Amino acid sequence: MPFNPDIVVTEPGSSHVLLIVEAKTNASPSQSEPKLKRYMWEMSCPVGLFVSPRIIILYRNRFTGYSDDSIHKLGEFPSPHRWSAFEGRKSGAEFGTLVQSWLEKLRKNPKAAEVPQETREALAEYVVPSLINGEIHAAGPRLTT
Repeated sequence: MPFNPDIVVTEPGSSHVLLIVEAKTNASPSQSEPKLKRYMWEMSCPVGLFVSPRIIILYRNRFTGYSDDSIHKLGEFPSPHRWSAFEGRKSGAEFGTLVQSWLEKLRKNPKAAEVPQETREALAEYVVPSLINGEIHAAGPRLTT
């Protein structure tokens, strides 16, 4: 089954991918990691996130090889506490919309991330530059409320 991220950040007016986000409410990171890493490598994407109601996992493409071995997990960080309400839900569409909205807020004010300092620092170093320099898109259909 082909991998499609939930959120993609691209260069303005381009299809060049700066950041991909896999937002899941009930999948384990170990299920998504190989597909996310492969997609990052194939798209020459420098940064990737696996986001769940409990954790945010940050990946970085170091462009050191000719396979997804060049993608390294930089760390696992706590998600915003209020996201725990989404844990275990079968439909992740509402969670994906929440994560996209959170990324848009993060772009405007990195201090408003609602996460512990350690998470904020990692996001500021690796994620926020892509958000500031890119356009945030849902990679698939979204629920409207």
